[in-house]
Amino acid sequence: MTDKPTSDVFEIMHSCRAMRRLKPDPVPEDVLVRLVDAAIHAPSSSNAQNWRFVIVRDREQKRRIADLWRQGAAWYRDTIGAAPPREGEDSAQLLRSQAAAQYMLDHIEDMPAIVFIGVKKDAAVAKALQSPNTITAAIRHLGIGGTARLLAGAGNATATGIHATAYPAAQNLLLAARALGLGAVLTTPHLFHPGQYEKVLGLPKDVTLTAVIPVGYPMGKFGPVRRPDPRTMIRWDRYSA
Repeated sequence: MTDKPTSDVFEIMHSCRAMRRLKPDPVPEDVLVRLVDAAIHAPSSSNAQNWRFVIVRDREQKRRIADLWRQGAAWYRDTIGAAPPREGEDSAQLLRSQAAAQYMLDHIEDMPAIVFIGVKKDAAVAKALQSPNTITAAIRHLGIGGTARLLAGAGNATATGIHATAYPAAQNLLLAARALGLGAVLTTPHLFHPGQYEKVLGLPKDVTLTAVIPVGYPMGKFGPVRRPDPRTMIRWDRYSA
């Protein structure tokens, strides 16, 4: 497997490494638009198709983002990142990943493009849920106990709908980047600074920031991506043996 473009979907999936070392060479605008076009061909919750994308190329804007990113990364390094290797985890591979992550942090301003994926609030669904008929219909179809559980999990259901919209699009973008010979990596540094990235990007309150994907031409080569035997992760019909 090489860093060359490919149209073989299984080669794309099996060699789509997280690429954190990116060349500063600019990515043409029409190529970035093509990545977003791939992203919006993903499924979305209730078929709302309510993605929003901000692609940052301006160096001063990247500097503002880098300031936040490095602060959050320092916290991560001293907490989650300081945890011992997981059972069976390759320590050498972990060290290589950490080195690549540090390289990315040191060169945020040099990344040719950073794609921010947001999901706009589904106004139609929100309006339907605010209808007086919502509770009545829930009791009729789910019963009182089911309605109580539904209401208790409403926040989780909303978050699930947002993520079910965002991450298929993010994966489509990653696979499209790999197909075109571009490197990319899915990151979530905004989680460490609630509201701050949104402020830098000028996102309206009805758009939830979900993923941050640096994109550029890779310094290294793709694949293979190492994964365990899929049968070790499968349970048939029920989780318990």
